[in-house]
Amino acid sequence: MKDLWISAFLSAIGKPDWHDYRHDISIHTEEYANGKRIDITIVADNYVIAIENKITADLYNPLDIYKKHISKAYSDKKQALVVLSMKPILNSRPLTENSFLRCNYSDLFKEVNYRLGNYISSANQKYLTFMIDFMTTINHLNSAGTQIEYDFFSKNRETIDELIKRYESYKEKIFSDQTEAIAQLKDTMNRLTGADWWAWQNWDLGVTLNENGHRIGIESHFQEVGGNPVGHFNVCITTWKKEDWEPYREAVLNDFADYNPVVDESGTGRNSNRVFVWIYSTDEEDLDAIANKLKTIYDKLSKITSNIH
Repeated sequence: MKDLWISAFLSAIGKPDWHDYRHDISIHTEEYANGKRIDITIVADNYVIAIENKITADLYNPLDIYKKHISKAYSDKKQALVVLSMKPILNSRPLTENSFLRCNYSDLFKEVNYRLGNYISSANQKYLTFMIDFMTTINHLNSAGTQIEYDFFSKNRETIDELIKRYESYKEKIFSDQTEAIAQLKDTMNRLTGADWWAWQNWDLGVTLNENGHRIGIESHFQEVGGNPVGHFNVCITTWKKEDWEPYREAVLNDFADYNPVVDESGTGRNSNRVFVWIYSTDEEDLDAIANKLKTIYDKLSKITSNIH
């Protein structure tokens, strides 16, 4: 439906003058931001919008980290930070402190409905019906239970099944391309470092140092961006036990200071005892360039570990 949603959204957040139908627009989901993930990022020729999407959950997200990332990564564009929510945000202080706007789903849907008449004739009627049912369901979630959801699923089961199949096919293609790139990187890193690099479940490339002492290692993976399976590459230093991190803390943070390391010790479940130190991320797609950067990181960490056992 062309630019229906973006024009409606810009109006809903008070930025209607930003809209230009000539702009190329890309949508990123789960964009990496210093170890965290931004739900949705809209990138146009001259502006960027970061969206934290809240249907039913409360707001506990690190908005300050999102703000810092957007400010740095898109310094050449106009910027808007938005929490899109269904329910009122009880504690609005984090929004105000980090310059986030709040947009209610009902306000967004009003803008969509206001413009809808201009798009109906050219829209795919099957997806148009699905979209209207979706908006109706969201609008009723504040006051209704699961029956509305059941009615929605029942009425749109064929469309939903089709979308799920297409999405699963899309994910399989993304994963296949990522694992192929990881396999190539693994071979290159084994040759460059002489170490035994591994690929956990074929997508997580890593290496372990001090296996029999204070175990520490490097992990890395690709992240899909805008449909590109290898659009982003992330690297972290990690320990599998928190007590193994302490002997390295000072040396790693000092020696990798130029990388602006972000220490994450907030893991849950199987990662509850782990420490992740996010040190590098890039949009570089050339595997040789990525391998050379990994080699530099490996050499620095290997030098640190040679003095700690």
